[in-house]
Amino acid sequence: MPDQPPFTESCVAASVPRTSRSDILALLNTRLHPALQEILAAEVASGNRVTDAGVDWPDAGSVHVTLSRRFDSRHASAEAVFSPCDDPHYWHADYSTADAPRHLLIC
Repeated sequence: MPDQPPFTESCVAASVPRTSRSDILALLNTRLHPALQEILAAEVASGNRVTDAGVDWPDAGSVHVTLSRRFDSRHASAEAVFSPCDDPHYWHADYSTADAPRHLLIC
């Protein structure tokens, strides 16, 4: 039996349209930076869910993922920098990779 991908339908919020789920899961499982995959796995295990994901923002080749609930700095590391934003026009906080292209987890 082939290995299960780390991220499955259960990590995606119920509000995400079914037509978008396979694209989101492909990004999470194949293109998201490994340091952010680890943080995402911990957030999903605690009940947080993915509400959106996309590519080429903020940098060409990057992946950005939005989570439904706020997170804190507990997962910060040299590879995943935590930044509070707390601007109602944008988001509460994010983790970004130190390497380019910069990948983001946003809440």
